[in-house]
Amino acid sequence: MLLYQFAFIIVGVIIIEYSLATVDKAKDNENEYVTTDGASTSRTPSPPIQDANIIDFDGIIALCNSSFSIPMDYYRTFNTTAALPDVVDKTGMCFLRCLYEKSGLLENWKLNENKIRLNMWPATGDSIEVCEMEGANETNPCVRAYDIAKCLTLRALVDARNQPL
Repeated sequence: MLLYQFAFIIVGVIIIEYSLATVDKAKDNENEYVTTDGASTSRTPSPPIQDANIIDFDGIIALCNSSFSIPMDYYRTFNTTAALPDVVDKTGMCFLRCLYEKSGLLENWKLNENKIRLNMWPATGDSIEVCEMEGANETNPCVRAYDIAKCLTLRALVDARNQPL
């Protein structure tokens, strides 16, 4: 009985192998398709779809945290309250400046409305114009960036709370 089961398995494997070998399908061999009959056609690899407006926040957070190290709890607190737990030490403010500038959300004290709408929240009303002016008289660039980020985050939190469920 065991011998019959073993023979049945061997025959099944042979049938499957033969079926796969006779099917004419292309195999992906990096930049060349090779068919089972030996013919080949080359192809140009397609570039990955990239959108310059989509932000890799994880990468930018890691980059900024390497220069302006803050506990990630500070960043989480900021995202939920629009305030940093420690404003005496400017490291958190400089972290936010780095984050906003490296992500392209803020450049030369101008907010990129398209990136903000795609990556943060659909800014409503005059949020972009009002927040862009926050801290305009501030001489410390980290404090000014913090004022802008705080304004945007606060407005996002208020907008989110006012949305119907």
